[in-house]
Amino acid sequence: MSYAIIGTVLVIISSALSLLILRLNAAQQPKQVKIILFGLYFWGFIFLQLAVCAVIYYFQKQ
Repeated sequence: MSYAIIGTVLVIISSALSLLILRLNAAQQPKQVKIILFGLYFWGFIFLQLAVCAVIYYFQKQ
């Protein structure tokens, strides 16, 4: 698979999960707090997915 396709899928999944968590947990928060939380959730999910992809890649190479 192409790296661009994998990256796009990771961004879409992270964005969707971040928005879902924001809608469920931060309903009464001001807009500025929601923006910061979205960024934190987004990058947290990106790093988590990259770690999972790295582990899968490692085991495929062996």
